[in-house]
Amino acid sequence: MTDLPIRPGFWNVPLWGEIAVYILGLAAILILIAGVIRNRKLWLQGAQDPHPVTNKKARWIEVIKGIFTQKKIRETGAGRMHAILAWGFFLLFCGTAFATLDWDIAHYIFGNQFLKGNVYLAYKFILDCAGVAVLLTLLVGALRRWGRASRVPRDGRFVCAYLSLAFIVITGFLVEGLRLAATMPSWSNFSPVGHQIAQALLSFGLTEATLRSIHTWLWSIHGLASLGFIAAIPLTYYAHLYRTPVGLATREEKPAGQIHKIEDIEEQETFGISSFEQFNTRERASFDACTECGRCRDVCPAVRAGTPLDPRAMIVSLRDRMHKEEKASSEANLPTLSDIVSRDALWSCTTCCACAQACPAGINIPDMIVNMRRHWALEQGEFPEGAAIALENTASVGNPWGLDPYERMDWAKDLDVPVAEAGTHYDILYWVGCAASYDRRARRIARSMVTILKTAGVNFAVMAEERCHGEFARRLGEEYLYQTAAAENIGNFAQYDFDRILTACPHCFNTLKNEYPTFDDFKWPVVTHTIFINDLIREGRLPGLTKNDIPTVYHDPCYLARINGVTKEPRAVLGQICGTMRKTYEEGSNTLCCGAGGGQMWIERRQDTPVNVIRLKDLRESDSGCIAVACPHCLTMLESAKSLTPEAENTQIADIAEIVAAALPKAEA
Repeated sequence: MTDLPIRPGFWNVPLWGEIAVYILGLAAILILIAGVIRNRKLWLQGAQDPHPVTNKKARWIEVIKGIFTQKKIRETGAGRMHAILAWGFFLLFCGTAFATLDWDIAHYIFGNQFLKGNVYLAYKFILDCAGVAVLLTLLVGALRRWGRASRVPRDGRFVCAYLSLAFIVITGFLVEGLRLAATMPSWSNFSPVGHQIAQALLSFGLTEATLRSIHTWLWSIHGLASLGFIAAIPLTYYAHLYRTPVGLATREEKPAGQIHKIEDIEEQETFGISSFEQFNTRERASFDACTECGRCRDVCPAVRAGTPLDPRAMIVSLRDRMHKEEKASSEANLPTLSDIVSRDALWSCTTCCACAQACPAGINIPDMIVNMRRHWALEQGEFPEGAAIALENTASVGNPWGLDPYERMDWAKDLDVPVAEAGTHYDILYWVGCAASYDRRARRIARSMVTILKTAGVNFAVMAEERCHGEFARRLGEEYLYQTAAAENIGNFAQYDFDRILTACPHCFNTLKNEYPTFDDFKWPVVTHTIFINDLIREGRLPGLTKNDIPTVYHDPCYLARINGVTKEPRAVLGQICGTMRKTYEEGSNTLCCGAGGGQMWIERRQDTPVNVIRLKDLRESDSGCIAVACPHCLTMLESAKSLTPEAENTQIADIAEIVAAALPKAEA
């Protein structure tokens, strides 16, 4: 053989081998396509997606970009290893594709090859590096999965997935080593792995004829394994190579904190999801998109608290139920939705969206859970213990505490708070919220906000007709109560002339900002108090703030940080007052829920270690004297956890509004 670096097409491969490659290759591709089509038919058996993607081209560009950059995948250590595996596998695939183009197109049609000279040497070196990267990541992944205590699945599917890919790469290296040993080109060291294998083979004194014979058989085995891998993709764990991109491409286009309302609710005969057949095509595709990585489980507060909810297990069970449809003789032989997802699991979700944010496949588990809750709430009228009372109170007197609506303004006694009047213009309508109106501890937030607004000279008022906006009811599945409350509040807003709505509760903020606008008559912008206070400080409208020397850690509320992306402004405000800011492991958009969301504030739980106690423990590990919050529900949950944690007796817990009001000059405060 010449020493010119050039890719030898079908070196030492008999004619039957060349013919077999094309025949079996075509068959493998056809089997792959048939499997994908069969999979697609399974997705389409679901109900029609009521909210399909409108700009499919832009979405697919976004998905393809995400596949190549692996940005979402690289958020964890295991994800970064997966990214290396994916890039290595992609380079090996490209190497095979370039080899096909080089021989079948460039050689046969144009009589020349482009994989030669320095191009070929670089090609060989890159592919060897890619192969080594794949093997190393498979080894690390195997050690992580089977070498230590782990919650990731360990069944035979993953054994086959790891071994099959490793077998293809290893046999590819051996085939290359055999060829280099038989031909001994001067440039073989540009294929470092193949070169080392060749040197090892030559050290055994194997003849060229023996090397060629072994090469032929091993090449055949490697080829069959590679083509078999392609054909088997739809039937193996590697189906996520196409299923996950489809799931990402079909996910909904809406704000993270928005739940679709039930249109014409009084005319509907069924509500939510009560049977598996009611899942739509997008949801069925998302079941298949799951890679079982367990990120949803790792961040789920319900899992940490030991509740029956396991988001990964739920999605995997729904996926398995879907695939059983292909073999079941009738629906009666299939498990029901209640068999798959228990009511206790449904009622354990805090709807904090940590799972949805962490999921690399973009599966929106909280939305599915709310839809399943709607069936129990609106069709069965069943709620967990404690929630039914809060819902009845909200329906009858406009607040979940069941307190007299005429006492709603008691928090404002002696503050001379302006109450909105028709015909008068206000820059800000301050939405107080139920917690700050009725909860004795949370009332300090509202009083602090009034102090701040008056100090800054803000033209504001509160609305006497304010009532619960129904967010917790909606997430418990009680959509009818939510829509009734929304219609009443929007009608009251319309009586007054104001520019913006100011909230001091992330749940109020998310509801008014992302969900009320789905009603035709809602037209007002909404701002949260952390952003508003930060703007006041930047504009110099809160001068003379006094710094304190208390080490402070900030707890990000889920509905503010993760769902609405507000993370910088609260820290900017606290940075103006608190001398030392401490960090906690789970903060910003990766915050850990306090346990109040999704109606959990009103559900009676009897857990050994509830979520709020877990969260307080995490925050106290920052060695801070003060925990700052920006949500009245977080304040309540952490104060409750403090009462159960004797060692936290001296830890202060305060809302940002309280901290700012306390730092104002005494004469004004």
